[in-house]
Amino acid sequence: MTMQAGKTGRVPRVLGFVALLAVAVLGYGYWHAATHASFYISVDGLARPAEQGQYGPVATVALHNAAGEVLARGVVDEKYNYVRLLHPDVGDCHAIESAATTSPQGRTAWQACFARLSTWIPTWARDVRQAEVVYGEQRFAKIPVTVSESGGEWALWWVPLPHVGGKPYTYFSATIRVDVAKK
Repeated sequence: MTMQAGKTGRVPRVLGFVALLAVAVLGYGYWHAATHASFYISVDGLARPAEQGQYGPVATVALHNAAGEVLARGVVDEKYNYVRLLHPDVGDCHAIESAATTSPQGRTAWQACFARLSTWIPTWARDVRQAEVVYGEQRFAKIPVTVSESGGEWALWWVPLPHVGGKPYTYFSATIRVDVAKK
């Protein structure tokens, strides 16, 4: 009888350890998704119809909260029409990103830059309500912005499949619409 009592005592401990491990893995995924993010912002309407396919002057963007305070700044990528956010300390990771494909040092530098950028974004992204776009000599102020947020895969971050796993992030997106022709 004494041996059976010892074996039954191990089962709850093993189950408790497995449950604790599952909570820790899921908790880490939730924490990482809550504290790391990316933000895709596109700007529609900068090029006039006759200029489609040609790159015009670089546009700058300032994102504001409801009180009009600047939360972040960025530059519109001339080629792909998305906003490259400028971190207050490290700038944007665009220049570093091109070196990431050619050397291990470049990859390390890009990962460090992206880590700083991705932990900065969730500190302000939910507060964005309006934008200001400067395009050449034109300034578009108080453009309403609606931010979308997703990040439901934090519970699957540990799955070792190429199309599922990986560290989870919260994904923010927004489209800023300006009408250059009206100005």
